[in-house]
Amino acid sequence: MLTPFSPRLDATHGGARSIAQLVSRLADRHDVALLCVAADDDPPVDDVLRARCQLVEEFVRRGVGRTLRERWSRRARLLTALAKGRPMWVADSHVAEFAVRARQVAETWSPDVIQLEFHVMSQYRSALASSPAPVVLTQYEPGSAAARETVAVHRGLMRAIQRLDARAWTRFERRALAAVDAVVTFTERDRQEALRVQPDASVTCIPLATEVPAEPLSAAGARPPSILFVGNFVHPPNVDAATRLVVDLFPRLEHSHPESILYLLGERPPRELVGHSRGRVIVAGRVPDVTPYLDAAAVVAVPIRLGGGMRVKVLEALAAGKAVVASGRALEGLDVVDGEHALVAETDAEFADAIGRLLADRELRVALAGRARQWACANVRWERSIELYEALYDRLLAQDRSPATTKERS
Repeated sequence: MLTPFSPRLDATHGGARSIAQLVSRLADRHDVALLCVAADDDPPVDDVLRARCQLVEEFVRRGVGRTLRERWSRRARLLTALAKGRPMWVADSHVAEFAVRARQVAETWSPDVIQLEFHVMSQYRSALASSPAPVVLTQYEPGSAAARETVAVHRGLMRAIQRLDARAWTRFERRALAAVDAVVTFTERDRQEALRVQPDASVTCIPLATEVPAEPLSAAGARPPSILFVGNFVHPPNVDAATRLVVDLFPRLEHSHPESILYLLGERPPRELVGHSRGRVIVAGRVPDVTPYLDAAAVVAVPIRLGGGMRVKVLEALAAGKAVVASGRALEGLDVVDGEHALVAETDAEFADAIGRLLADRELRVALAGRARQWACANVRWERSIELYEALYDRLLAQDRSPATTKERS
């Protein structure tokens, strides 16, 4: 498995936790080698995963930069790559030594299956060409579609840069999907988008899962009542949702619920978002452990309107037994019933009304949280997803992998 960051079971962002849980479950049943590209300020793979995997190696890429000079150097490097038609995240995740080592491991460790987590890792597909193993790409969200949506939330020069990035993603994603033997998406909408980009791709939908805690957290939350949003702010859809909460939604609630507090948690909040911190709006950024905030929250709000994939924050909130108000997009891939397991809202007025009703009615949010927990216990555990991955591996390994067939496919 090749990953664009170091997975950890206690990671501060959902993607790293999800990959860690997937690797951990697979390593209980198979021999797993894990190769990671990590920023220089990321924590390493945790000891639990190291003990379970047969091989773990990490390669450091240049991070966001600690000094002004380093940050400008990184921006120049990414813009140069963009001018050459490479998406900025792809360029940011490139480490030449990683490609060399991936080739060596593919040749000497002789894996049965090679799995690329996130589409940016498909840039290393050519380094794996000498291996006869089928290659699976797990696409956490469509690259080109997500990039096009991101254009709309920027202004001025950044909008022009994002438009170029979206064009680069269109070319990159088409090649990426064509170069692998199978693509995994989490939702049916993302599966259809992948087929739109590359009609000949073999795309399978395997829902994301999460570890369900043995005991639920507080269904009612603590006093004073708090509204919680969690997200990695490197991801533009999270910035858009958090800004929406601060600017459009929370002001609608302050008068009727004057004690309520809004917490925004996540890595690297942009300065514009931090600038909204005031009184009962707390942009806490990265915290050592989200659990105390989740336990204390009366409502988990997820007003996502951009991006694809499934939302780890929603899975974890439902599994913890919390009252959730979310958009339909935030709930994609989950067969939850509005009013039964979560409250679905789209407009600002709908979100404010749903959150306000839960803040005002303790019994309502406790009942909703309880049903959410029951649903999660029955539907979001890893066992089913692992079975689907293994069925995919079996199908790929049963196919004709003769040199002629492989050459024809490539």
